[in-house]
Formats: sequence, C-alpha cells, structure tokens
Amino acid sequence: MKITKLFFALLLFSTTLLAILVSCGNKNVENPLLNTQWNGLAKIPQETEVVLKFSKDKIDVLLGNKVIENMNYSITNEEITLVKNSGGTPCDAGSTGKYKYEIIGENLIMTLISDECTARIKSLQGVIYKKYDVKK
Repeated sequence: MKITKLFFALLLFSTTLLAILVSCGNKNVENPLLNTQWNGLAKIPQETEVVLKFSKDKIDVLLGNKVIENMNYSITNEEITLVKNSGGTPCDAGSTGKYKYEIIGENLIMTLISDECTARIKSLQGVIYKKYDVKK
C-alpha cells in the first residue's frame, strides 16, 4: 500500500515538474518579438529608416543610434498593445494603440485595430519592417 501511494506521489510530482519545465521553455513562443530588432521606412512625417528594438516589455524606436521614442508593449494572441512613455512624436505620453501583428518570414507587419495617436498610425500602418540581425 505504501509503495502504491509513493508511486502515485512521484508520478504526480514528475508530471507537475515536466509541465513547469515545458511552460518555461516556451516563453519565446508566447512573445516572438522578444529581443528582436526590425527596420523599416516609417512615415515621421517623411519616410525615414528606423529600427524597432523589442526587449521584455519595451520598444525603443531608433533613428541611427538615438532613441527617438520609447513605448511599453504587451502581446495577446496576435495583437500588440503599445503605450507611449516618451519621445518626439506628437502622441501624448500614455496614448495607447492596438495592432494586429504578423511575422511572415523575416517581415513584421502591423495592421491597425485602434490607436489614439494618428502619428503612430502613419509610422506603423502599412510599413513592412524587416528583421534586423544584430552582430554580437
């Protein structure tokens, strides 16, 4: 009887541990933008090459090596929500935008769902951002 209880306790422990390890290993699947960079021609207001640099929950928009905009972001399913922190666009700090995003090969495309800032719409809507490999 004790052996049976021990066996089931070990089985339950092993299953739980395996589930935890699998979920930890899939973090990048949940956020395919994590630690990536993408360049494209944003309309700010003229077409200008910028880089979108994604970290854990922030995006830096770079013009050359200078950060010109900083936003928080979150991902749910295939939607990205952006909230401006600081930067040079006429968007108010705290303004929120929501976009459907697609990664097709080496391209990132964002399609407007809603946005409080028309300047951000112009810089993201319809722009194809190409994956930018950073040399380490």
